[in-house]
Order: sequence, then structure tokens, then C-alpha cells
Amino acid sequence: MQPIVSVILPVYNVEKYISKSIESILRQTFLEFELLVVIDGSPDGSKDIAESFLDSRIIILEKENGGLSDARNYGLERAKGKYVYFMDSDDWIEPDLLEDAITVLEKERKDFVIFGYIQDNENLEDVVTSQSIKLPNIEILIKGKDTNMPSDLLGLLGYAWNKVYRKDFLEKNNLYFEKGVSLVEDILFNSTIYQKSSEIRFINKAYYHYINRQVPTLIKKFHKDSFELNIWKLNRLRDFFEIWEFKNKDNLLGMLVVQSIRYCIHNLFAFQNKLSFKEKRLYVKAMLYNSNTVTYINKYKPDNNFSQLYKFLIKNKNYNIISIFAATIK
Repeated sequence: MQPIVSVILPVYNVEKYISKSIESILRQTFLEFELLVVIDGSPDGSKDIAESFLDSRIIILEKENGGLSDARNYGLERAKGKYVYFMDSDDWIEPDLLEDAITVLEKERKDFVIFGYIQDNENLEDVVTSQSIKLPNIEILIKGKDTNMPSDLLGLLGYAWNKVYRKDFLEKNNLYFEKGVSLVEDILFNSTIYQKSSEIRFINKAYYHYINRQVPTLIKKFHKDSFELNIWKLNRLRDFFEIWEFKNKDNLLGMLVVQSIRYCIHNLFAFQNKLSFKEKRLYVKAMLYNSNTVTYINKYKPDNNFSQLYKFLIKNKNYNIISIFAATIK
């Protein structure tokens, strides 16, 4: 029987989590799916665990390690379903995800659908200490007819795992994940999708459990190119905002550049790295003097005092104050 939806599950070093991930897929109330488990050169026991599940809908695919984007593309090229769903192999999903998403896609003939997610925060003992539920507050956005993009939707736009896509829409537009990038592959993929589509359909329910695991400080990493990647992401989003004619696009981009700087500064001072304080200060300076930062920050209108302060410090290039403050609160 031809599957209606193909679930694509890239796998690399997740032997501790993959069982729960696969079990949640097999518990779906929608039964007409195939599960493509893409073993991306994983050196651990993940493949053996996947093979232990005796279900004819599971297809094990093996390839040399090429990264997340490459593994997703590998699965997409072999998917037989009318729809595709990309899931991370260390997370899990609610039983009605596929049924509800496919119902909307079939009934309304949409190209893709976006739903909410639950962030489960785990400590080092794998105990969930808190949850945060992210939900869309509208049902549909239509290109050229919505004067503003609600800012609280931005956190739902980037991920691949909170969307189900129509496969022929991806094929018709030659849409694949970009190889050779990390950290921002999802938003690069989705920003192109938004530019090719005329409307965005949301489901006001959270189905996906994104597991935010506490990582020991000593093994956390700071990526020196993280700000450049964030600027790349912002420029792709800018193209989407302009094509869709959102009137608040400048304010959204200003808000996002502030968030990017805050994120990079937090990682710069909180994570273990070999940079001296002087080098960290120069990194902060480079972010504040970046031409994109200058362009976006001038049009940003903060809605709270903390963001207003951050805008003031960024706009006035107060990298010394920001660096000293960040170094004292880590």
C-alpha cells in the first residue's frame, strides 16, 4: 500500500533517545505512513535499536555522514508519500499529529501546515523540570492581505519539525535543505518555502515535544560564526517579509537583530571558550558595527524598557558596557 505521508528521521548518535522517538511515531492514530530512518554514518547503536522495531512501515536507510541537511535530503529523495514530515530523532510527538495535519492538508489542499510545540526542559538526570508551550494565535496568513506579521509567530516559522509539507510542492519548486550549513538550515529552507507560497496555514495545537537538554558547561561550545549565520538568516527573512508586504517588516528585523546579538553575547560569555575578555569585547564591537545591525536597529521600536535599553546600547555602539555587563552575570 502506498503511504500517504513519509516521516523522515535523520539519525546520528542518538541511541539514548531514538526508542522514544520511534515509539511516538508508531503510536500515531494515522496509520498510512512510512518511517524512513536515515542512519547518517552514526557510529553508536542507533541502527540496531531502529532495526529492533518489527514494523513493516519502518525503512532503514544508511549513508555516509553528511550532516542533518544531507540526511533529510537523502530521505526526501526516497520518500513515497504524498506528504513529508521531518522529525528530529531525540524528540517525540503526540499521537494525533499526523492525523490532524493530514486532515487539514487534504480538506483544504494546502501546501504545508504549521503547528505548535512543547519545549520540555530536562536536567542532567533527564528529568523534565519545566514546560513551555508555543502556539500560533491565528489560523491563516495570506500574502499581500495581512498588514502585519504577528511577532509571536516568528518562533514557529523557522523549524522543520513543526510542519508537514506537500511533497509535490517541494519538488515543483526544487526545495531542498542547503548542505554545508549548520544551526540555521531549517530557517533557510522554510524562508524559501514562504517566498514560494501564497498563504500559511496554522493549527492551534501543540504536537511536538522539543527536548531542551541541560548540557554540562565544560562541553558547551561557542561558534564564532554564529552572528554571521544569524545575519544570513535575517536577510533571508527580510526577503520573505518584503515579498509578503508586511508593513511591520522593519520593526520585526530590528527585533530579530537585537535577539541575535543577545543570544550571541550570552553564548560568548556563558560558554567555555579560549577567548580572552579583550577578544570577546572585540567580537561584541564587530556585531554592533556590522552594517546590517546599523540598518535594522535604527527602525526598531521596542515595546518594553529592557529592549529599549538594549537598543540604546547597540545603536550607540556601547560595546564596553555590554561586554562588562555580560561578563559579570554569567
